[in-house]
Amino acid sequence: MEEIPMKRVFHMRNTALAAATIGCMASGSVYAQSNVSVYGVLDTGVEYLNRVEGSGSMTRMPLNTGGQTASRLGFRGSEDLGGGLKAVFVLESGLSLTDGRYMQGGRAFGRQAFVGLSGSWGSLTFGRQQAMGQAALMASDVIGSAVYSLASLNSYIPNQRMDNSAVYQGTFGNWTVAAMYSTARDGLPPSNCGPQQSKSGCSGYSGMLQYDNKRWAVTLAHNANKGIEGSGFFGQPPGLVYDNKSHDNYTFLTGYLMLNTTRFGGGVIHRELRSVNETFRSDQYFLGVRQPLSASIVLDAEYIYLNANREQANAQLLTVRGSYNLSRRSAAYISAGYLKNDAQVGYSVSAGTPVPASPGLGRSQAGMMVGFRHSF
Repeated sequence: MEEIPMKRVFHMRNTALAAATIGCMASGSVYAQSNVSVYGVLDTGVEYLNRVEGSGSMTRMPLNTGGQTASRLGFRGSEDLGGGLKAVFVLESGLSLTDGRYMQGGRAFGRQAFVGLSGSWGSLTFGRQQAMGQAALMASDVIGSAVYSLASLNSYIPNQRMDNSAVYQGTFGNWTVAAMYSTARDGLPPSNCGPQQSKSGCSGYSGMLQYDNKRWAVTLAHNANKGIEGSGFFGQPPGLVYDNKSHDNYTFLTGYLMLNTTRFGGGVIHRELRSVNETFRSDQYFLGVRQPLSASIVLDAEYIYLNANREQANAQLLTVRGSYNLSRRSAAYISAGYLKNDAQVGYSVSAGTPVPASPGLGRSQAGMMVGFRHSF
């Protein structure tokens, strides 16, 4: 038998080691498959409002939202870590198409910004995230975060987010459970409640239990926002003062029912806002229907009633919307809304910009918007 030279043996060993290293790297790359996608919604149009205090009427492009939803730009990604485990992230900006600015107080990724892990057990994520009341409205509120909507009577509805938060969410069959905790819920106005203000007084939490079999669903969710002296809350009535015992709590009971292609959705949002000088309570009821009239035409309608514990502080809103789907991603629409205020409140029918669109105390207001939406 021919004797193999020692130099050749070393060369064979080094080649085998290199091959094994490359094999391990290749094996690792099988698990480290990453996927990043860019997505967004662009929604805007022209709105007309009557009875605007100080000018009589107004024609504008709404700042905060469109006739169907709020504009946004997002990045979503995941990486397969093996064994059913994934790394996930979302970065999502709110945009104003009227002037190109960032929404949510000028944050670059004000709608969502989180990273975490997901698997068969659910997901655990950290960052700026949506509270569970938002999830409770996703399928039951047929109008959504549009210009004439639940947000017209409470600006907190489209601003259910918490900074510095940890969220667990898991879906098991038809059931979904979720829990959220924030060490400092929001450092920008109007909240003014970040980590620099307080170590614990600015915290918040949220939870949800949902049953959904795709034909009908029921969701129970709760958001709790703590306050301190000098802090505030979205959609707060005038005249309230806050201290370290203040809070703004919401309980959502919502649901939907599918009858063939018709979706009925509704629910109640109970609010308890505790301040130094008053505990403000309200119940916001809503009932809506979505009816496809053809493959391209969809009609939405919703009635909203706000019942508050202040004297003559209730309001009612009726909104309708017709959409024509030009494609799977593009649609033109016409929206209309009519709001009736009690004597001591002056809500605007439009959630586009709160000021100066108010009709004045005790006055009703009507609005109409023609717009276009494109998603990608």
